[in-house]
Amino acid sequence: MPSSLDIEKKIKALYTIEDIVGAMKAYAGVTMRRTEDLVQNIRAYENNLLFAMADIVFHYPGISLKEQNEGKRILVAFGSSQGLCGSFNEKMVDVVSKVITGNDILFAIGKRLKSSFELKHVPYEDYSDSVTSINGIRPALKETVSKIMNIYSKEEYYNLTLIFTYIFEKKAEISVEQILPPDINKVSALNPTRIPPFTYLEPKIIFNKILEEFLFISLYRCYMESLRSENWYRLKSMDGASETLKRQLSNLNSVQMYTRQEEITEEMLEILGSGMFYKK
Repeated sequence: MPSSLDIEKKIKALYTIEDIVGAMKAYAGVTMRRTEDLVQNIRAYENNLLFAMADIVFHYPGISLKEQNEGKRILVAFGSSQGLCGSFNEKMVDVVSKVITGNDILFAIGKRLKSSFELKHVPYEDYSDSVTSINGIRPALKETVSKIMNIYSKEEYYNLTLIFTYIFEKKAEISVEQILPPDINKVSALNPTRIPPFTYLEPKIIFNKILEEFLFISLYRCYMESLRSENWYRLKSMDGASETLKRQLSNLNSVQMYTRQEEITEEMLEILGSGMFYKK
């Protein structure tokens, strides 16, 4: 049976771990609160770009969008590069395994997600690191856009689909969302304005710039949604770890008290057995 000193060392170690878990919970909570408001603003901006796209397509019929089901697809799956986020990456792998076909090319975001693909023998073309903070999204996005557009520029690839996790009503859901070409029906249903846009630029140039901005902001939103979801999973994992630590500390404190009482009793018996309290 371990001594009370050994148990005390274990208790101190668990308190240290509890402090680390508490710090991780606090960081995950702050990240989730920061991303929640930003995601709403990004979605509003994305809708404005779709409205502008609808205006251009409506007033200048010569500009046509590629057919949605034409050619091959580029799938971009968003995961994490860090651990302690539960089944965040595993669930993404399960969804990708169901939607990917032999004509698709897969691009993974996150080292952990890449490793999960390798374990499940899901082939991927390339990968990039995920982000750990909001400030890291923009530099990561430049690298990702460059790699994706190098593939998309090939004539056989016409479809870009993003697969990411988002939080809805306190639940984690995975979305499979086509970005390029934009959904023609969705764009047409936006009720474009009846007044043609006043511009000195060629409509095709405007449309291409809107399309570039739409791609950029859509990827930015997916990074943001994925970062929020990753920390949601991490917060749940840390909550479970925190409860486990509390139970272990409670058990160890009880064992320490019992062990200390046993040690005191043994010391008293040794003292009494030595006869030092008896007169000669």
